[in-house]
Amino acid sequence: MLEQVKLKRIEAEKQGEPILRNKSFDLLLEKVKEKKPKRILEIGVNLGLSSIAMLLVSQNSLLTGIEIDEQKVKKAKDNYAFFNVDKRAKIFTGDASEIIPVLTGSYDFIFLDGPKGHYFEYLPHLLGVLERGGILFADNVLFRGYVDGKVKTPHRFNTTKNSMEKFLQAISSDSGLKTEIIDIEDGISITEKLL
Repeated sequence: MLEQVKLKRIEAEKQGEPILRNKSFDLLLEKVKEKKPKRILEIGVNLGLSSIAMLLVSQNSLLTGIEIDEQKVKKAKDNYAFFNVDKRAKIFTGDASEIIPVLTGSYDFIFLDGPKGHYFEYLPHLLGVLERGGILFADNVLFRGYVDGKVKTPHRFNTTKNSMEKFLQAISSDSGLKTEIIDIEDGISITEKLL
């Protein structure tokens, strides 16, 4: 089944969909396999392919996703049904900035792949619903090489870059968190909530 997901990812990429890059995808699945989370939260579901892969490698997990684009929500739900994980996955349709602050319950794994300029804004709310010992896995944290200074930041991306720098500073300096920043593809941060 995972091979079929990978084929769908290739198709989606050819159609210009912003899918999680291959090494980052493999690392995400490795962490989910290790953690075997009970409840996963995904911000930025897109077509649901990462959700499906996480549910396939962790058979007892339940997933809640957030996606603003209604067309993508429909495609994601179709994909969930196709891969027979629809009973274990639900999606909130709407703006993550409005949904995240009112989330209830708790999650032991959060995959953050939504709007890059909002990671810092989301952080306190995400840490609020992340269980002790839980993992926050964030994609695109080095944002096209702008954050680590490998590439000069075009003016229009300054706000996003600054927000991402604040996010990385916050997860790296908090003594209640243990964070690893991995310089692969567009950058990954893996944060464990210790307290």
